[in-house]
Amino acid sequence: MSTVSNESPQKTVDREKLQQLFAHGNKQMSIGSHDYANDMFTQCVLNDPENIIYFKSFLANLKKKYGDKKKKGLITFITGSGKKFHSKKPDQAFKASIETLKSDPWNVNALLSAGEACEELGHHNVAIEYYKAAIDSEPFHLEANRICGAALREIADYDGALACVHRILKAKPGDQDAEKLRKDLTVEKTIHKGKYATGDANQVRDAATKPTGIEEDVDVMGRPLTYLEQVEKRIKKNPDDIANYLELAQHFYQQADYEKSEQYYLQSVQLSKNSPDLIERLLDTQKQKLHAKVLALKEEFEKTKKESTKTEFYKTKEEYDAKNLELAQHRIQHHPNHAGYHFEYGVLLQQRKQLKEAIAEFQLAKAEVTRKGECLLALGQCFQMIKQTKLAMTHYQDAVVALPDGEHKKKALYLAAKLAFELEDYEKSEEYGHQLAAIDFSYKDLGELLDKVAQKRHN
Repeated sequence: MSTVSNESPQKTVDREKLQQLFAHGNKQMSIGSHDYANDMFTQCVLNDPENIIYFKSFLANLKKKYGDKKKKGLITFITGSGKKFHSKKPDQAFKASIETLKSDPWNVNALLSAGEACEELGHHNVAIEYYKAAIDSEPFHLEANRICGAALREIADYDGALACVHRILKAKPGDQDAEKLRKDLTVEKTIHKGKYATGDANQVRDAATKPTGIEEDVDVMGRPLTYLEQVEKRIKKNPDDIANYLELAQHFYQQADYEKSEQYYLQSVQLSKNSPDLIERLLDTQKQKLHAKVLALKEEFEKTKKESTKTEFYKTKEEYDAKNLELAQHRIQHHPNHAGYHFEYGVLLQQRKQLKEAIAEFQLAKAEVTRKGECLLALGQCFQMIKQTKLAMTHYQDAVVALPDGEHKKKALYLAAKLAFELEDYEKSEEYGHQLAAIDFSYKDLGELLDKVAQKRHN
């Protein structure tokens, strides 16, 4: 590993300390404590941006945290537009990109910006990894493929560069710049392998003017096929190849066309003989489709006030809730050690008043350090609802200690103060009420509650 350049986010790197953080991060990721692992990996990446292993672990942990699901609606795989993180100083641009990736590890523009910053810092190999990650996120993003192709060309990875060009041509058939680059890369690749002497370069260029590797991208009349036509053609040629159905399913999902995405996921599931991973993707797509319909019906009712629309809205809402529960059950069945999934399932059970079952899920989920406070708060609420007030109070008290400042902590303080008042423990009620007042005196009816406590204590 080479030394970090003078412009890197941290000029001097304590590599032993970073290795300890990295090892600790891996341990936390292995037990599903993704937020804690993210803190460790972020420090590693920011302090040693040249380290490819640090970056890959940083990204892998975030994708596990978010369930390997892109939080995207309509994507920009054709135009390649979006906010970039330009800065006069590459270290600032790099840090801004990393901060964005922490909440959206599939953000193409953040990945490209981080890669470009690494290029400026002299870390060419890791820059390519950022570019590859951008393509993994959106395979047919034009800018990502162009930037990555150029970087791979510089290190004579002609197969990788040509793969980028072919993706560009699939997304934008007939692109003249891409066609020219394909020919140039074919020539360079052949010469690089030493199959021709330099003087025979013209012979190689003539051969390269004929389409190679993209014959399937034109019809019998030579008309360039669209991306969708190309994949449909591959499906007709090999109807049992699951990869093609999956490619279209993901394509339509990213465009928020959940109806078509569902069709291709159904075919993928059948061909895979009910792969749990593909069933999960199918259920998620069906959930998204119902959610989109719920929102559309809500908007329509607000405009028309039709009773029939209102009826359909509530019917669809029930279907959405049921599908959400089905997805959550599937996830905990096939990811039994994923604390986040247990927490999400517990919330759904709590909403349905299935409190004993919800308690079991929250107790499993609290094993993850970053979830502990929220789980304790949720457990307190569940215990209070089943009239186990002493258990509820204990959990509220523990939640107050475990939670960082924020809305969840305010809620825990409020519920602890209210329950202590009901239990006639006015000293504790006042203590928690005053803690909350110091943060947000206007929280709900806190002022009224404190007045009641004061009256009881003076009587």
